[in-house]
Amino acid sequence: MSTKSSFREALEQRGEAKEKSRERSGFPVRLMLELDDIKQPVTVARLLAKRGMTLRKAHETVSRLADRRGVAVELHVDNVGKLTAELSALGVKAYAIELPEIDLRRIRDRLGLSQAEFATRFCLELDSIQNWEQGRYRPDLAAQVLLGLIEANPEFVDSVLTKRFHREPR
Repeated sequence: MSTKSSFREALEQRGEAKEKSRERSGFPVRLMLELDDIKQPVTVARLLAKRGMTLRKAHETVSRLADRRGVAVELHVDNVGKLTAELSALGVKAYAIELPEIDLRRIRDRLGLSQAEFATRFCLELDSIQNWEQGRYRPDLAAQVLLGLIEANPEFVDSVLTKRFHREPR
């Protein structure tokens, strides 16, 4: 056997091992991470990398956490509770990012608005409102977030849309 062929075989085996180590197990979950009191930042970065994040991205995430900023991440897990407990033990709070379940008719009824009034007030298409309520279509992700905001705080959405929203200076 020549040296070239054995070297090539070794590289191919190494490449296969690398590919296997990058395989993602579990299902994707979106989390908002916040700093509590990181005790072992390297261990946090390794845990994030183990869950499907590149080591470089994991390092950037830990750096952003150290700057006291929340960071949204997508990781691959089998058990979300176990992962949040592991992160908590390392000084990182983790909250699942979930889309709100929307019952548009209930929201409209609570606000005392017809479909047309709701569409006008919140800059939505009347046809979309009708289709969503009748189950022909589901709101896309952005619409689901907006409808969740409307349900939680319609006055805030009003203030943003009417430019009465005032931001505090940073």
